[in-house]
Amino acid sequence: MPTYEYNCPKCGKFDFFQKITAEPLKACPTCGAEVVRVISGGTGVIYKGSGFYTTDYARKGSTADETKAS
Repeated sequence: MPTYEYNCPKCGKFDFFQKITAEPLKACPTCGAEVVRVISGGTGVIYKGSGFYTTDYARKGSTADETKAS
């Protein structure tokens, strides 16, 4: 579930977990003031588990130059 960052004029910035399909918050859950969702840079995608090149096919400990020389 994504984390969205909101800005409350009374409480300051806070993070809120909600579904992508959920409507953005309109009121602060703490004080009830009107909030604005902040557009942030976010994070990079992290691929975990099997099925990705780096975990399944890449040779550990070898470089591209060593592979070409073979």
